[in-house]
Amino acid sequence: MDALASKPAVETWPIERLRPYERNSRRHSAEQIDQIAASIRQWGWTMPILAADDGMVLAGHGPLAAGKLLGFTQVPVIVARGWTDQQKRAYVIADNRLTDASDWDDEMLRLELADLMEGGFEIALTGITEDELSRLSVGVGELEQMPELPDGDRSPFRDMTFILYGDQFGIVERAIARATKPREPNNPNRSPQGNALAAICAEYLERVS
Repeated sequence: MDALASKPAVETWPIERLRPYERNSRRHSAEQIDQIAASIRQWGWTMPILAADDGMVLAGHGPLAAGKLLGFTQVPVIVARGWTDQQKRAYVIADNRLTDASDWDDEMLRLELADLMEGGFEIALTGITEDELSRLSVGVGELEQMPELPDGDRSPFRDMTFILYGDQFGIVERAIARATKPREPNNPNRSPQGNALAAICAEYLERVS
C-alpha cells in the first residue's frame, strides 16, 4: 500500500480483465454513463481505474462502463497490490463518499462557466445541468428564450434586483435553497430561484392576509 501511495504505476489492462465490485453502493444511471463517455471522447482517459490484482474495480466504475460503451479494449489501471480485503471494501465507499463531501465556490464557478459559455464551449460536457446554470444565473437569458414582442406588449418575464446587507443574504439564500423544487413541465419559468422566491412570497401572503 505504501508503494501505491508513493509512486503509483499505471498499467494497461484488457477491459475484460476488470469486473465491477458487486457490492458497490454507488449507482450510475445510463444518462451519467453517457456523460462520462462524452467526457472521455473530449479529453481522453485522464484518470486510471483503481483495481485489485484480481481485477475487482475499487474506483472507476463509471469510466469502466463508459469505456465498454465506447468500445475500448484496453484501459489504464493502477493496481492496489497488498491491500487487505477490508481496505479494498472500505476504499470503494471512501472514494465515493469523500468526493461528495467537497463544496463549491459558486462565484468562481459562475465566472468559469460564463467564460466557457461565451467561448462557445459545450457546457453539458462539464456535467452542469440547465437548472444549475439557472441557479448560478449563467446564461439565463438564453435558457428562458424570451420571445420577441411587438411594441407596447409586455413580456411575462421580469427581472428584480435586491440589495441585501449582512446576514440578510444568508437568510434569503437558505430560504430559496429549501423552497427550490424540480420545475414542473408546464411551468415556463426555467429559473429555480424565481420559482422558489415566488413560492416563499405566496406562503407569506397567505399567512398575513
